Amino acid sequence: MDATAAAQLGITLIFLGFMLLVLSMLIIARRSRGKARGGAVIFIGPVPIAVGSDRISVLIAVLMAVAMIAMLYLMLWGFRI
Repeated sequence: MDATAAAQLGITLIFLGFMLLVLSMLIIARRSRGKARGGAVIFIGPVPIAVGSDRISVLIAVLMAVAMIAMLYLMLWGFRI
């Protein structure tokens, strides 16, 4: 596979993943009938800012952020997968 085909495949997969994410959010929003919850963690430099609609959503977002940072650390400086 040459570089152009690999780049096109990568862009296509990113686009399809984004479309799948949007579609799943629309389906969940329609089923929940206005009872949607959510949370996010925003990093501005080394400072994390957690926001959310309730405590559980913020806790889940923070735990996911910690897990992603741990995976990034392991991939960059720890063992090679």
